[in-house]
Amino acid sequence: MKNLSSLKSVISFILITTMSILLASCSSSHDDDNSPSAGNTFNQADFNLTVTSTKFVADWLEINYSVKNTSKISYSKYDQGNFTVKFTARTTDGEIFQRTTYVEYVEAGVTYTDDVHLNYTAGKTLDLSTLTAVIVTD
Repeated sequence: MKNLSSLKSVISFILITTMSILLASCSSSHDDDNSPSAGNTFNQADFNLTVTSTKFVADWLEINYSVKNTSKISYSKYDQGNFTVKFTARTTDGEIFQRTTYVEYVEAGVTYTDDVHLNYTAGKTLDLSTLTAVIVTD
């Protein structure tokens, strides 16, 4: 009986030690998304997104924006993964509308400009103060 008790203690110790090691070595693939990258990888922090102007046209909002590659290497979605610019706004009655577009290619230190049309339901009023623009990883 004494051997069984000590065997249980040893197994418990091994199990706890193994679980601790496994838990400590786990990490998320998104741990460093907001830190500038090193090497040939990219994170959101490697881009600077600015909404430069907005204009209401019928039942859509024209959004002009710029994206600057702040890293020292050129970015291509085919080499470093997909990043999407996501625009979101809410109407005065609370309905949310969204538009996304890919960041295709930006050389190191270069800024590119583009525009998107954020469509919303005709007859609704878009609340421009709720407009957000973020770069996300796909």
